[in-house]
Amino acid sequence: MRDHIRDCAGCRPVCLPGGVLLKRFVALGLGLALSCAVAACGPDEAGDAADPTFVTPSGVASSGAKSPASSAPPAKTVKWGKPVMVEEFDGPLSSNWARYHTPDAKKSPRSHNNISVSDGLLHLTGGVDKAYGKDVGAGVMYLKDYKYGHFEVRFRVDAGAGYALAILMWPKNNDDWPEAGEIDFLEINNPTRQTASGYVHHGKDNETVGIDSYQADFTKFHTISGDWLPDRITYYLDGKQVFNAVPSDLKAGLPDESVMNLAIQLDQGCRKWIPCRNEQTPEKVVMDVDWVKIYKMPKNYKP
Repeated sequence: MRDHIRDCAGCRPVCLPGGVLLKRFVALGLGLALSCAVAACGPDEAGDAADPTFVTPSGVASSGAKSPASSAPPAKTVKWGKPVMVEEFDGPLSSNWARYHTPDAKKSPRSHNNISVSDGLLHLTGGVDKAYGKDVGAGVMYLKDYKYGHFEVRFRVDAGAGYALAILMWPKNNDDWPEAGEIDFLEINNPTRQTASGYVHHGKDNETVGIDSYQADFTKFHTISGDWLPDRITYYLDGKQVFNAVPSDLKAGLPDESVMNLAIQLDQGCRKWIPCRNEQTPEKVVMDVDWVKIYKMPKNYKP
């Protein structure tokens, strides 16, 4: 899934001492808002046609071809040790979390008003933001940089057309895409929330490999997790492996050029990739995140 990222990472905000916000604008003209200040980047101008090899959440590329699946063997167990980051959402979001705020974006508009924390959960809400008088989604990005590691997110999401969920790793510098890749642990655009997909993107031609569909009732809590290692990228659902890719699966190999940031998004839309809101869609569609954990690659790890 590509346009959800084009909407989120067009300018890289940096929270500086004293609440100063430094913004790096790029051609996509997008933005984020940090809890310590408000970014004022422009709306999304990127169209789907810019991505001729883009693979949709249903696994259908713009050429009509299916996303290739890896034939890699099951991954070997890694002793990850203790997590270097645990977020339980027991209080307000820290400055390590960027809040997307692009209410005027033409695709996947988001508002920081649709982000809240209560009862030990992060809530990303899709619905009409009265401040802007329009239907918007929400998203956050954890601004600590990681290259390799194990990433876990426990979440659920309401059923309802008009919104798609994404949990992924995105290169620190937006203009490093697609060469530096993109790691989509989970994408759900099915309004019933009964199926999900996952992909790895890499290289100047935006090559992809992934799993087109795996099943669960995602209106209930599940844990998606992923290993990003030099010799493989592996996805797990509730601890069970659902996908494993190795460098030979892509001509460009696996992403290894850039540090990345973890992003969690509930994207509003009405287009090919996201079915439009309909009369069955509730007034508010909410994604709840129970916790996030991140582990660094062991120093003694050998591919």
